[in-house]
Amino acid sequence: MNKAIAISAQISIYSLLLMTLSFTAFAAVPPTLKHVGQGSMSWLFMDIYQAALFSADGNYQPGQYPQALSIRYQRDISKDALLKATRQQWQKLSVDEKLYSPWLQTLSRLWPNIKDNDRLTFLVSKNGAGDFYHNDKWLGRIDDPAFSAAFLSIWLAKNSSEPGLRRQLIGAGK
Repeated sequence: MNKAIAISAQISIYSLLLMTLSFTAFAAVPPTLKHVGQGSMSWLFMDIYQAALFSADGNYQPGQYPQALSIRYQRDISKDALLKATRQQWQKLSVDEKLYSPWLQTLSRLWPNIKDNDRLTFLVSKNGAGDFYHNDKWLGRIDDPAFSAAFLSIWLAKNSSEPGLRRQLIGAGK
């Protein structure tokens, strides 16, 4: 009987630790937003990042804000590599270069180089303005709903280059 109590106590402590880690993992995400889904991005057997999506009601609806996308990176990535990948994704999604060129200039001023275990969070307010956070520190705002939609489309568009990750993020099959 004592062994069962000890195991139960260990499970309780472990559960409390997990709840604490889950809460602090997305501190830039307001507590009013609910978890929609999460997934991982890997390339050639290398883990790149883990991402989680949040919305007001815990369901994904395109263009319905507020929403937050939080990404925890699992490797160092330079700001230039992030900008290049963003440009490539927008090209694949047929976003007009006249739109994304100024956005990339703004992102170049906002984004830092990423280190292993850093978190980049994009929080879209109800009016469509988007705020970036790096490890829960505010980086800046892009007050353009078209930017917010285009940025989130990298992960959430039906024709995303990573359909499996998209399904996980939007909670398909919950």
